[in-house]
Amino acid sequence: MNASLFQPQYGKVQHGTWSTLYRRQRDLLQDKGAGLYLNALDSMTSLTELEIPRVERMAEELTEKTGWSLQIVPGLIPVDDFFALLAQRQFCTSTWVRQPHQLDYLEEPDMFHDTFGHVPPLMNPDFAAFMQRFGEIGVALQGQEQRVLELQRLYWFFVEFGFVEERGVPMAFGAGIMSSHGETQHAWALRDDLRKFTMEGVMTTPFTTTEIQTTYFLIDDISEVIRSLNHWFEGL
Repeated sequence: MNASLFQPQYGKVQHGTWSTLYRRQRDLLQDKGAGLYLNALDSMTSLTELEIPRVERMAEELTEKTGWSLQIVPGLIPVDDFFALLAQRQFCTSTWVRQPHQLDYLEEPDMFHDTFGHVPPLMNPDFAAFMQRFGEIGVALQGQEQRVLELQRLYWFFVEFGFVEERGVPMAFGAGIMSSHGETQHAWALRDDLRKFTMEGVMTTPFTTTEIQTTYFLIDDISEVIRSLNHWFEGL
């Protein structure tokens, strides 16, 4: 973990905001979130409703389960740095928590999005393997603007806003859905109009970060996504 960046101490208001965010999202996701995500979230003793989690404790729990760790960053980082961290089995998180009046909208992801949304799936060996391979390929394609854009689209439509099929039913999975009250409701209302996931499909679909989502993809199997990603990379 970057020694120059430390997690601050938080006050009662910040812990209260965290508890509100956690409780209402966990309740909302009960019948909408993928079991793959919810089971991991509920198993984590370091990521709970009670208080803002300590990054080092989450990192220890991840390391024990899948060999992953966490890196504290000041905010959004360059894409090449992001790929490099993933390739080393490190996910990055900010440590600032939104204010009470920001419960429903933020221009830049805060710690709730980074940890509640992204950390639990990293407890799953298949998803953890995908993220490492994604980072390795990103490092290998550094400087190839079009290929990096295609990887960013894959990340957007799978890691941030993907659905996964469980027992024949599409369930919400992506961190952008799981960590946002409004996005969960919006995405769930469109679950009957999901596009079947293909590597070509996601990599040729543009996205914008400034408007609410209109397109969501349904993933059948994470292992198949890894195989498809490797096939795409080997064919370049």
